[in-house]
Amino acid sequence: MKLGALKGIIGAVAPTLGTALAGPLGGTAANAISAVLGCKPDAKSISTAMSSATPEQLAEIKKAELSFEAEMKKLDVDIFSIEAEDTERARQAHKGDWTPKVFAIISLLAFVGYIFLVTIQEPSQNSEAVINLVLGYMGGLLSGIASFYYGSSHSKDEK
Repeated sequence: MKLGALKGIIGAVAPTLGTALAGPLGGTAANAISAVLGCKPDAKSISTAMSSATPEQLAEIKKAELSFEAEMKKLDVDIFSIEAEDTERARQAHKGDWTPKVFAIISLLAFVGYIFLVTIQEPSQNSEAVINLVLGYMGGLLSGIASFYYGSSHSKDEK
């Protein structure tokens, strides 16, 4: 497991630290979080510690985030602009590549097809837990694809 995988878990409590985990300042953010949780600054240890974190520890993580933000401001580092630049570089790298477009179309068709299949089946044949799991996963996947193509920092290139 990589530190970037913890972005959502940590981001729910401390968005700036969560964003930093996925970028070049991941080690610094991991050290701040692990100091509060009393664990090693690696993804597995932090994930395990977060699953059993107390409300007091979550409050301390929030305090660590405020301290981290102050330190980054002092160093004139904008975590969110680093993330936006990374996304823009990814868009530019795949500018002429058809693979992301095909993947996006297949994902959209699979999502619509799955909804259609679930809709036409009798309710007794459907497992609500599985339907929710698959729809949640596919919805998140499509959300990421839409963010990649239509995110706030994306603009259509002029020729």
